Amino acid sequence: MKLFAFVFGLIWMVTVGANAQDLPGDFSIEQNGVSLAGPTEPASEDAPEKTKAYSKKVGGLVWLEATAGLSRFNATRFRTLDIIPAGVQSLIPDVVVSGPEFGAALRFRTGSSTIGVRFKRADYDPFDMTSVGLDLGFLIRAVPYVHPSIRIGFNYYTTTGGFVLPGYDNLVNNVRSNGGGASIGAGLRIPIVKWVSIAADFDYSIVGLVLQGNETVTGGKFTAGTAGTAIAGTFALTVHLGT
Repeated sequence: MKLFAFVFGLIWMVTVGANAQDLPGDFSIEQNGVSLAGPTEPASEDAPEKTKAYSKKVGGLVWLEATAGLSRFNATRFRTLDIIPAGVQSLIPDVVVSGPEFGAALRFRTGSSTIGVRFKRADYDPFDMTSVGLDLGFLIRAVPYVHPSIRIGFNYYTTTGGFVLPGYDNLVNNVRSNGGGASIGAGLRIPIVKWVSIAADFDYSIVGLVLQGNETVTGGKFTAGTAGTAIAGTFALTVHLGT
């Protein structure tokens, strides 16, 4: 009987030892959607969230902008052309010209404000007008998807090509036209993706020009001036750089 008990105990110990060797060295338990990994199984990491290209607010610290649209310039809105006698100033024909306008701007954003420089060129007939100046802007970024904006500009103007006042070309020559003015604008800006937006703007400008040249009749020099107003409607494509 003792021999039987000894043999039985020996067989039981061997069986338990064999079963212990068959157990896996690692294990995994899943409870309530949470995976508990064993000591030799590396813990799984969450996949990084994809960064969305679209942003409902425009950003960027540096803005590179291209504009295109239509412009209309009333060159004789305020007339002070000295080479025409005062009594016949009213006979000066109204000069209202229109044409395409192209431009570019470099702007820097801080919060909801921008500051930068803007270049524009309007192709009129019979002359072209170019401007460059300081551009100050403010947009309401608190309104998502479509940001209302306003802009103020202080510009230097110059003209090339024909005389600003057609019909007097035979009375003057070697005319140079330059001057200054200010503009105010309003528009809407729409973010397309995180680094690109489009905008539609309407601008109103007051332009003063000083005309200098030679009189063909007397050969003497003259200095005159005229002032007008310009309106323009443009579309802008803006690339936003920086965070």
